[in-house]
Amino acid sequence: MSFKNKTVIITGASSGIGEETAKVFLSSGAKVILVSRNKEKMEASFQSYDANQYAIYPFDLSRLDDIDSFIDNIITKEGPIDILFNNAGISQVSLFEESDMTVIDQIMQLDYFSVVKVTKSILHHMIANGGGQIATNTSVAGLIPSRNRTAYSSAKFALHGFFDSLRLEVAKHHISITLVAPGRVQTNVGMNALTGTGIAYGKNDRGHDKGLSVEKAAHQIVNAIHRKKRLAIIAKWNDIAWLGVIINKFFPSFYIFLAKRINA
Repeated sequence: MSFKNKTVIITGASSGIGEETAKVFLSSGAKVILVSRNKEKMEASFQSYDANQYAIYPFDLSRLDDIDSFIDNIITKEGPIDILFNNAGISQVSLFEESDMTVIDQIMQLDYFSVVKVTKSILHHMIANGGGQIATNTSVAGLIPSRNRTAYSSAKFALHGFFDSLRLEVAKHHISITLVAPGRVQTNVGMNALTGTGIAYGKNDRGHDKGLSVEKAAHQIVNAIHRKKRLAIIAKWNDIAWLGVIINKFFPSFYIFLAKRINA
């Protein structure tokens, strides 16, 4: 893979999948714009790379009203953007009946509305530039339902509906859409997930430690972007995510039967 002479924006670039995909893009020759709230973490993670090959832009994506000016500022300073990888987000572990509406709003703001807003902000630049690619981390939770994930899953399902529809609109502008749906990947997604009251879940007890390494996940994601795949499920071949997607697609009633009994 080569992304030489390509400029990529990655949100949520300070850790996990965002950090590792950024490193793969850098190794493939791309110029990478790193976006995250944690400036210090990004500086520490990428200090061994050529400083001319990346740029750090600290920003809180929950500030929806400031996203337009933030993206305009990046493009003014860095030039046209070839690829946007919407990766930032936060997970959830809580029953709906035990979840405060403020927490549900927080998850929807970051996991759905900020993605839509960033995409909206960059879209007219890509159209004016003659094309581009938008990739988005949606999670397998956007393909199959599971207990304790009502807010998170609804945000991810919404992303699939949004981008599948947007794909039909922007093809004429030579803009491609790639949806990335990770299953279990070895990140701290569980540690950072929100409970119903908004505090951190603080545990990785949902099988992620047995999942795909974040390095392998990053290579699969960048490869899917390189190939301009419509949808890429990122997981070990024997991951429960694959089984869930297949059963839900062909035997939806049986999937619901299982999902009621298994905390997937």
